[in-house]
Amino acid sequence: MSTPERLTPILQVVAQRAAERRRVLPLASLRAAIQDLPDLCGIFQAALSGPGLSIIAECKRRAPSTGVLCEVASLEQRIQDYEKGGADALSILTEQDHFSGSLADLSCAPAVSLPRIRKDFILDEAMILEARIGGAHAVLLIAACLEPQKLVELRGVAKGVGLGVLVEAHNAEELQVALALDPEMIGINARDLTTFETDLSVPEQLIPQIPSHILSVAESGMHNLEDLQRMRRAGAHAALIGTALMRAKDPSQTLCEWKGALGE
Repeated sequence: MSTPERLTPILQVVAQRAAERRRVLPLASLRAAIQDLPDLCGIFQAALSGPGLSIIAECKRRAPSTGVLCEVASLEQRIQDYEKGGADALSILTEQDHFSGSLADLSCAPAVSLPRIRKDFILDEAMILEARIGGAHAVLLIAACLEPQKLVELRGVAKGVGLGVLVEAHNAEELQVALALDPEMIGINARDLTTFETDLSVPEQLIPQIPSHILSVAESGMHNLEDLQRMRRAGAHAALIGTALMRAKDPSQTLCEWKGALGE
């Protein structure tokens, strides 16, 4: 399974940044730092397991496909607004060069009680340990970025340090790779990584193929209540919303309206 061409330069920069961090904080130091941390497995998944469609509210300042979304130095207020609006969990985008995120953004999340996932292009064990130390309850593993054996390895690392794992697929081939892991959570991303365009018919087609014991998450391309209802009809347990909430003038009110209309 080859990496989409437009993803390659992003992964190269992510790997370069990770190598820079390892010179400051080596893998051995990260391993030592997690020794006494509690097990958080299941917390993120449990937050999304209630009735109706759960919402993962995402924090990101910009995106390659849309540019700057929100000019904020700190995400703390945005996170508090998400909790006030009724979000079930948080997605904290930590990639620096294309999304203007950082590991420090994870430290904003303890201001609220919502569990949070580190959303990034996770490539190795060290990035998972960084997430655990930073306060994440789960990590995203993207099938398009990892060979199947590496995906198995990193899922094991995450579970071993007490983190939940959301395995992300963008097409039928990647979904089969994800299903072979029998993970607790699978995300179907509507974004085509060759064009960066979104198509909600992709999760509509793929989510019904996910067994009911696996929590399914619709990702990308949802901008309004109608899109959320569409994903719920497809069988999604949760929806991850970023751009629409980052652009909302009052994200708390937007979330309240969505949750109310969804009957939650």
